[in-house]
Amino acid sequence: MRVNRSFFRYFAYTLEILIFYVLQGTPNFVPEIFGSKPLFLIPIALTIAARESVVPSLIFGAFCGALTDIGSGGNVGFFAITLTLVCFAEVSIYENYLVPSFLTVGIISVISVPLIIGLYFLLFRFFAGIADCGYLFVYHYISRIVYTFLMVVPFYYINRFLYRHLN
Repeated sequence: MRVNRSFFRYFAYTLEILIFYVLQGTPNFVPEIFGSKPLFLIPIALTIAARESVVPSLIFGAFCGALTDIGSGGNVGFFAITLTLVCFAEVSIYENYLVPSFLTVGIISVISVPLIIGLYFLLFRFFAGIADCGYLFVYHYISRIVYTFLMVVPFYYINRFLYRHLN
């Protein structure tokens, strides 16, 4: 009798998300580059969506987004909604046009990560009237975007390993 491994794969994804959620919020664990830390859960959601079908991608995108919202200390719902929409768009692109590979995941991530973090900055910093938001963007948000994008590389290989061996 063949065992359905999707339960174990989803459990491994959930465990990965929870571990990196805790590590993301742990002070002085991840080194800051130019005063910012990466958002681990965005590349995790993007790399999971590269391999999974629509429903698991939406669920993990919403889960990663909700945890990012909780960890950011406010604005509950923004990351959950945007990551769910981005994961849905990514799955649609992979089902209809592209084959998931490191190059295609990188291209989608180089578009998605600045879009999500830039939209967050625009809505909750710029339009909120935060003083010196240009300085904040240049010296904090650009490094966060680059740092988060670079995290796609290890998470791509981790999630590819989980998908291949637990499928």
